[in-house]
Amino acid sequence: MTLVSTSPANPRDELGRFQVADAAAVDEAVSRARAAFPAWRDAGPAARASVLLRFRDLAARGANDLAPRIAREVGKALWDARSEAALLAPKMDVTLAEGMGFVTPIDAGPGAQARFQPRGVLAVLGPFNFPVHLPNGHIAPALATGNSVVFKPSELAPSAGQWMTDLWHEAGLPEGVLQIVHGGAEIGRALAAAPVDGILFTGSWGAGRALREATLDHPEKLLALEMGGKNAIVVLDDADLELAVSETALSICATTGQRCSCASRIFVTPGIFDAFAERLAGVLAGIRIGPPLEPGAFMGPLVSEAAHAKVLRYRALAGDAGGQRIDVPQPQLPAPYLGPGLVRFADARQDHAYHREEIFGPEAGLYPVDGLEQAITAVNDADFGLVASVMTANRAAFEHCVGRVRTGLLNWNRATVGASGKLPFGGRGRSGNDRPAGVTATLYCATPQALLEGSGRFDPSALPPGMPRP
Repeated sequence: MTLVSTSPANPRDELGRFQVADAAAVDEAVSRARAAFPAWRDAGPAARASVLLRFRDLAARGANDLAPRIAREVGKALWDARSEAALLAPKMDVTLAEGMGFVTPIDAGPGAQARFQPRGVLAVLGPFNFPVHLPNGHIAPALATGNSVVFKPSELAPSAGQWMTDLWHEAGLPEGVLQIVHGGAEIGRALAAAPVDGILFTGSWGAGRALREATLDHPEKLLALEMGGKNAIVVLDDADLELAVSETALSICATTGQRCSCASRIFVTPGIFDAFAERLAGVLAGIRIGPPLEPGAFMGPLVSEAAHAKVLRYRALAGDAGGQRIDVPQPQLPAPYLGPGLVRFADARQDHAYHREEIFGPEAGLYPVDGLEQAITAVNDADFGLVASVMTANRAAFEHCVGRVRTGLLNWNRATVGASGKLPFGGRGRSGNDRPAGVTATLYCATPQALLEGSGRFDPSALPPGMPRP
């Protein structure tokens, strides 16, 4: 069976054909990775780092080739795809410096130490929205810590995944250390069921839940889940209006709303609500939508017709949820193109599927709140807990949110989208399982082994009472 990759912007634009794996092929890939693991583990940190640094240099030189490939394959606007392509190279430096710092030996005194060891063979399941950056956020630390990897890219982005895998091989990665298998959800399930030592996943809550169920009888398999979000922005009366509107629009529309960190719930205090709503609608109406390679396009199409239909289903629920749609004029474009949507609610109740479920498209609700405490309560009334932003001139108000807003990431006066490569990235609730990616990914790619040393000489005085001397 062949997987044909075409652009959502133009079905006649074909990026490649890829052989779909079956269960036997998955097992063979895992076996090859298992066979390659001991030599890669024993090669040592310096030898592994040299491969990562060669990959870094190749990725930097190849970014201009990669960006249009991503744009065409998943519909990202070119500026967005260029931003992703530029993230590959610096990930190597962060992994080898700050990341490996988390897995340095622990010295507890003379004869007492812990050293971090690779887990073995790790499965990496990648998403479509960041088809190289997000899986590479697992692959780089996995390789740096001495693991071998079997990688399944999204079936919606096989060309980008293959490009990155080929680049790793060009960088000198030994045969078998990184394997790639193509296919859909059934191949992901087969890989999860295979004899791997861990599953590193980025994707939806539903898919993450299925992986959890598939591994219930194998608690020995590490499961690192980075899933979705129902992210919120709080806008207080003292916020810079232009900044708040701009950062909110970016949060709603980046990658056509197809980021786990995109915002879909906006909580605004009374003094600024009407002005904020009017300006936000105006900015959203001016968002430029077009083919991903078109100069000046901010948003391309959604990734597929199915993704387009899903967003429309949620938009149809807005009225039942108590909302009134705000007019955001957009040019009429064929599916899967879709302009941003904005809905106004009379209160901050979060009691409907529209408020609680991840939509994964450029759609957001505006909710009135009477102050910061009600806003915190509303933000926390969610099944997800990835990221929230607070727009206010008052640092004390933001600091009050720290630790009280139940999210893995909390931003002040900036969008929900975007993250620092030198910080953890992960959420709570349905957003993750407390194994954040980002700089701390090395921690779940390795496991500590405690070492206690004796003197090597028998000391009869050390015998416990009642134990005879040999």
